[in-house]
Amino acid sequence: MSPNPSSSPSSPSEGAAAEPNISLATTLSDSKQSFTAKYEAARLYIDSLAKPVGSLGTLEDWGARMAALQQTTTPKADSAACLIFAADHGVAKDTSEGGRKCSAYPQIVSRKVLEALDHGIAGASVLSKCNNVELRVIDVGLADGPVSYEWSGNTVRLATRRIHDGTKNFCTGNALTEEQVKMCIDVGREETTKLMDEMGGANVIMFGEVGIGNTTTAAALIAALTGVDVATVCGSGASVTRDGINEEIVARKIDIVKEALDFHSNASSLNGNPMQALGAVGGAEICSMVGGMLEASKHDVAILVDGFIVTTAAMIACMIDPMVSRLLLFSTKSTEKGQVIAITTITEIATANSIPVHTKPALDMGLRMGEASGCITSVPLLRSACATISSLATLND
Repeated sequence: MSPNPSSSPSSPSEGAAAEPNISLATTLSDSKQSFTAKYEAARLYIDSLAKPVGSLGTLEDWGARMAALQQTTTPKADSAACLIFAADHGVAKDTSEGGRKCSAYPQIVSRKVLEALDHGIAGASVLSKCNNVELRVIDVGLADGPVSYEWSGNTVRLATRRIHDGTKNFCTGNALTEEQVKMCIDVGREETTKLMDEMGGANVIMFGEVGIGNTTTAAALIAALTGVDVATVCGSGASVTRDGINEEIVARKIDIVKEALDFHSNASSLNGNPMQALGAVGGAEICSMVGGMLEASKHDVAILVDGFIVTTAAMIACMIDPMVSRLLLFSTKSTEKGQVIAITTITEIATANSIPVHTKPALDMGLRMGEASGCITSVPLLRSACATISSLATLND
């Protein structure tokens, strides 16, 4: 699904730089070579460039990963896609509606964010425009609003199949049925293919989320799937202010996640069982992002990974298919401490499958808006990584 790199005209700067050595080009184009062999060959070539070895840090990992995925000495990140999935969570509903009110914000905020995205004035709208990223937003399960709103179908559109009125409260039952989990994963796959087809191919894709309460859901998923202590994965979510973290909200979130795992008395069986965990304590938008990542893997398209919630989806996608780990470029360090656990789990999966270990997230800017904001902001860094391996002279030059 990636654009054909050979069809892109070379820039003058590319012509001035030495062509990558024949050995690298041969390895990258050899269908019998593994991804790891291609990646390592690209790293060796990058070591030969006119700079101290390793001096470009994460850019070197990203450049080698893009070369291995695109199987070319001149990888590109010029065709960038961003797909945001939106859904609401039963655990975030007010207690009067059977929820646990896990967020400082009411659920109606999710719908308001999508309205802003539909009008092109939300955070992801502005960032995608200035970074030349194609943006789509899919409503896979927002709660019903007090006033009906018809999405334009341009940037924001309804999924062809969706969860009516969001998930159920996972403290009192399963968030999703088995059929709903599979449906949302399939929707993620379908929407990913659709967006890349509309663009004529993409060479990098980003996933984002909108959904009040989804940091609680992500924390519950990580705790259920890894068995770590709940307190080590729960942060303050959207309740952080410039004055700092609201410890009362963090404590409440810990209590809610513990209540959920206690309710699912078979919680130990969720450990390492992604499909079952998604049904028990998951979210529709997280399931759809998992599906999108699985589809991206099918097409060898790199994924710029956003913050905590998207990293949680990436962890689950890697549990389902370890080969997804080869695609992942971590863009931003989350303010949520649970992201470290998710990245550690992904690294363990990659290592167990002989896939190169990932570098740490590129940005550490306190980003916590969601909406794929961190990965969209990182697109120029990825383009710089591609330019480095494509155009930088070797020491021999």
